[in-house]
Amino acid sequence: MRRKIIDISVGISSDTCVYPGDPETLIESVYSIRGDGYAVSRVSFGTHTGTHVDAPSHIIDGGPNIDNIPIESFVDGALVLDLSFVSTDISLDDLVLAFAGFEGYDASDVRVLLIKTHEYAHEDPDETPFTAQRCLQSDAGSWIMEHGFRAVGVDTLSVDVSQSLNNHRLFLENGVIIVENLDLSGVEPGLYDFICLPLKLHGCEAAPARVVLVEKGFLNK
Repeated sequence: MRRKIIDISVGISSDTCVYPGDPETLIESVYSIRGDGYAVSRVSFGTHTGTHVDAPSHIIDGGPNIDNIPIESFVDGALVLDLSFVSTDISLDDLVLAFAGFEGYDASDVRVLLIKTHEYAHEDPDETPFTAQRCLQSDAGSWIMEHGFRAVGVDTLSVDVSQSLNNHRLFLENGVIIVENLDLSGVEPGLYDFICLPLKLHGCEAAPARVVLVEKGFLNK
C-alpha cells in the first residue's frame, strides 16, 4: 500500500514573506516559448527564503556550510508536536504538555522535532508577521537538546524570539540542524519519516529546501 506523502515546504514566489531585512525574491522571464521557442527564468532570493535549512556557518565563523552537511542528516524519523494552543512564545512547560503521550517513542529512530504553531506560509509582504509569531524560549530550546533531537523544524520565520539568536547558537554549535518556515497546516501530531533536500549551494550558510513527511515506516521498507 502506498504511504501518504505530505509536502511541508512553503513555495517561493515574489510574494513569499522573508525575515525582516532579508533580500526580496525576484522571478522574471528571460526567454519565452512564444518569442524564443523555449522558456528560461531568472530567480534571485536570499538563502533564508521560503522553507530553508540553516547550517552552522550561519552563526559560527568557519563552521560547516550547507554543502558540508552529510545528506544522511536530512533523512530521519520525525515527531510533530502541536503547539497551536500557545498564545505567547513557547516555553518548557508548553513543550512538555504537547509531548505528553509520545514518551514511549523510539528515540534512536526519531531524531527530528517539528513544532506546529499555525504561523505558517505568510504571503502578505506588507504585514510584519515576525513580531507576532510564537518562537522558542531558551528553556524550550534546552529541552530539545536534552532529548537528543538532531534537527528542529518550525513553521515560523525563526526559532528565536529576538535577534539575539540564542537558540540558533544553542542548536548549531551542538550540531542540531534548523529548518524554518515549514507549512505544517495539513499535518497531525505524531510520528513520520522526514525527508529534507536543501539546495546544494557551495559555500553558503543556508539554502531553501523541499521537505516532505511520509507516513511512518516508509524508510524501513
